[in-house]
This record gives sequence, structure tokens and C-alpha cells, in this order.
Amino acid sequence: MVPPDDPFRPTRRSFLNGSATAVALGLTTGLSGCTGSLPPLSSKPRYGRVDVPDAGPPEYRRWLPAGWESETDEDWVITYAEPGRFDGPVPEEFVARRGFQKMELDYFGIGYENYDSVTSTNLATVIEAEFTADDVASTLADTGYEPDGSYRGYDVYARSDVRRRAAVRDGVLVWSSTRNHNAPDIEATIDAGHGHSRQFHEESDAFAAVTDAVGASRMLFIGGSHPGINPEVSELGADAFRIDDDVAYHLLIERYETETSLSEEQMKRALGQQRHELTKEAQTVDVRKDGRFMTVSARVPARPDRERDPMDDPPHVTWGGVFDAETQTVTLRHEVGESADADLICYDIDTPEDKGQVEKKPLWPDQNTVSAGDETTIDLGDTPTAEGISVVYGPMNDVSFRILFELPLEGDR
Repeated sequence: MVPPDDPFRPTRRSFLNGSATAVALGLTTGLSGCTGSLPPLSSKPRYGRVDVPDAGPPEYRRWLPAGWESETDEDWVITYAEPGRFDGPVPEEFVARRGFQKMELDYFGIGYENYDSVTSTNLATVIEAEFTADDVASTLADTGYEPDGSYRGYDVYARSDVRRRAAVRDGVLVWSSTRNHNAPDIEATIDAGHGHSRQFHEESDAFAAVTDAVGASRMLFIGGSHPGINPEVSELGADAFRIDDDVAYHLLIERYETETSLSEEQMKRALGQQRHELTKEAQTVDVRKDGRFMTVSARVPARPDRERDPMDDPPHVTWGGVFDAETQTVTLRHEVGESADADLICYDIDTPEDKGQVEKKPLWPDQNTVSAGDETTIDLGDTPTAEGISVVYGPMNDVSFRILFELPLEGDR
């Protein structure tokens, strides 16, 4: 088993908080936190003017109903992405964040790269793209999703192995999962998105101001527990990547309750001395203060395109599972989606004794590829305390991994 204190191994529990997980794993703590062992931005950061491309309008915020943040007692993070094509050189940090988001979503027959936008909150994930409701229905017919009525012109589907729901109409899909969303609610999301209820930015001045400032980006995080410059004292902040031709830009924006006393020069010194939030590939850094806002912008130079690490580009799959209490077996199935290298698809049995550790075991040892329709059965007869099964993605002999799917065991153990 992987030792529990391995710093490079995310725990099973860390994946349960949906999109916020990508932030926690991909980034460091703020300037006001402990410095730890990570290096500073560089020994001599190069500062200069960075002209960041203009952002699009924050249309994603229409999917957030007023008061939605009260549905959770945890800090919240909203994520927004414009997946698009994935060619050419891009920052490693961007690639890793993209992989986390892709991994969290079920496959609906559209393909992640074909999505125009993906907006995720504690309530649901909204996918907007060119597709018809019939296209999605055809894909769902090969999965454990079943028709579950309708809501405001959306066809609703649901499944119970891991509680998931999908509401579909032409061009829009609203999806929730108890694994990825702290307070699943597709109805409230749809109501806000189509103007049937007040939206969050209409009642939160801080959220309206920050989203006006950051707009839309290729990859964006906004929230009370945002990664950022000084998140422990800021009111709200955002972290964004924008990509323009062969150059990428990383932005950190924070808003404070009153005008911050931190000067631009103080921020520059802090970035050179303490743990930081900017991608390690940042080249030129620009620090600007504007009243209650502090913005750090970084230019990230293009690098020659190279083969992607499979860990940063996990397969986009809808997984299903069934526990048979009588036979004490679990059947796992790749229902629909991308094929994957069988050597990278493993499983782990979750027990109270393992304290969140992950032990990789081959799931399809006699196959080269795992594709739609493949299923396999795991015997739990020798593991009477098993509480769940996880589909794990990663090399058998490497500590790194991603959790693709988790099936809690219910019934007579």
C-alpha cells in the first residue's frame, strides 16, 4: 500500500468535494498561510507589464441561484471552462486542471472537447454545446440511467448505483452526482438559468464585482476558498487561465472588504519569498492594485507540444457498478465513453482499516484495452469489512493515481 503520508498521493476523501478538489491538488496555499516546503515563484521573478487578452462576459453566473451557497457548510468554489480543442503547447498546470474536470464528468455521447462551456457549482454541472436531446438519450440507453420524468422542458434521467441525475434539452445538459456535488439540485440550477428565480450575482455584490472583473476564461475558479494571492483575508477571489494563440496567461484576482493596505511592491516581495499560487511556468509577472482589488497576471510562454502524461488526460467514461450482497461480489462496468489502457485501470477496496490509503489491483489483467461494454466482477468474500470499491487510474508501480469512480457498498455485509 502507498504510505498514508505520501505528499504526492491524494486521498480518496479528497476527491469527494468535486471541482474544489482540482484546486486543492493543483495549487498551493495563499501568502498568509504557512510557507511549507514548496519553492518560491523563482529566485528573481521578472516583473513587467503583461497585457492580458480581454475576457468574455460572465454568462456562466446565470446558472447560480440566489442563496445557493447556503446549501453547504463548506467553503465553495465555482469552476468554469471552455474545453474546445486541445492542440498545441499549453501550461502543465492548465493540462492537469483540465484532466481533473474531465475525469469528474459522466460521458453523454458528446465528447469533452466538443463542449462550448462547462459550469460547475455545489448544486450541479451545466454543459452547453451543439447537440440534441435525442443524441444524449441514445447514449444514455446503453447505461444505467433511466427516464425520470421532465422539468421545465428538460427530459430527466436518473440512476441509483451512485445517485446521479441528468436533465437534457437541445444544447444544454444539467447533471448532478452525490459524489461530485455537495448539495445536488438540478431544478434550482435550471430555474436560475432560465430566469425563473433570482441569481446569485443579483444578491452578492462581491460575486458580481469579481465576476465582472474576471469575466470568462478558458479555465476559471471563483470562490470563498479560492486559490489566490491572500485568500485568508480577501472577501472573494478568482483564478483564471486565458490562452491566446501560442501564449497563455495566468491571473489571480482578489477583492477585499476595504481598500487593501498591501502595496504592489510588498506583493512582489512576497511572491519572491513565499509559497505562491502562480503556475511554475510563469515568465513575466505583473502586479497591480486598484482600490479593493489586487491582480497578479503572468505570461506563460509557449513550449513545444509534447506527448501528454496519461495521468493528466484520463478517459472520459460513464462507470456503473452493482453490489450483490448474497454472493458478496461487485460487478463494475465501463458503460460508454473513451477506451483506456487496461494497464492503467485498477481497483481498490475501501475498508475502515486502510485509513484512506489506496492499493492498486488490476481490474482487467487479461486485456490490453478497456472499452464500452466491458465488465468485470470482484469477489469480496475475503474482505468482510469492505465499505466501497474504487476504480483507480494510474500505473501499478507508481504512487500517482486518480479516482475515476467510487461505489459505496450497501446491503448485508
